[in-house]
Amino acid sequence: MVKLLKKTTFKEFYKINEMVAKTTPMSTHYRSKNIFEKRLWDQKKNAIKDFLEGLEIKNIIDLGCGDAGLIDIIVKHINYTGIDISPTQLKNAKKYIRRNGRKNARVYKDDILNLKNRNGEFDAALLCDVVEHVLRPEKLLKEAKRIVKKRGYLILSIPNEPLWQLARTLLLRFPPRSPDHLSAIFPSDIENNFPKVLRKTFIPIGFSSKLSLVRIFLVKNV
Repeated sequence: MVKLLKKTTFKEFYKINEMVAKTTPMSTHYRSKNIFEKRLWDQKKNAIKDFLEGLEIKNIIDLGCGDAGLIDIIVKHINYTGIDISPTQLKNAKKYIRRNGRKNARVYKDDILNLKNRNGEFDAALLCDVVEHVLRPEKLLKEAKRIVKKRGYLILSIPNEPLWQLARTLLLRFPPRSPDHLSAIFPSDIENNFPKVLRKTFIPIGFSSKLSLVRIFLVKNV
């Protein structure tokens, strides 16, 4: 069951979100000088790429796209849509897309808890490093299911919050809880909302969910 870590207002959520976007956007993790951190994020990106391979999809939506770094692992014939609420993240995402020369990609600002997209508009959705950040995780999962077509696909990644906080402490990053982690999400939350789990993996300890920092799921929208 989703566990609330911090009760906050939308105004405070937006402020923290922008602070993180300006100080530690996603790209900083991939370029980290800390070997362990860089390896962890590279492993996660490669796992998501592995899940994407073989899926017969024509378009995909990246919910909470950040700086659009995941566009690297999406083959060029797939139309990419990225949504984020942060102006800073969207500015960085647009620059990254232009630099990569992607013509069939767009990003825009929206509230991922109240999407304007049509029911079943997308073949697949990415919810990577986002569910734990929003004010109402259950609402996000419901919206994601709505905009992905039936028998479409969703890829979700969630942190193992207790271990994540321990890792931050060992790396001398305080406070132990990431300021923008508002909820702890558990594998049971994913499996209860998406009973058709096709694949799952754990990073960095592939055989153990409890000993891994990140859990990644590929589910079918049924």
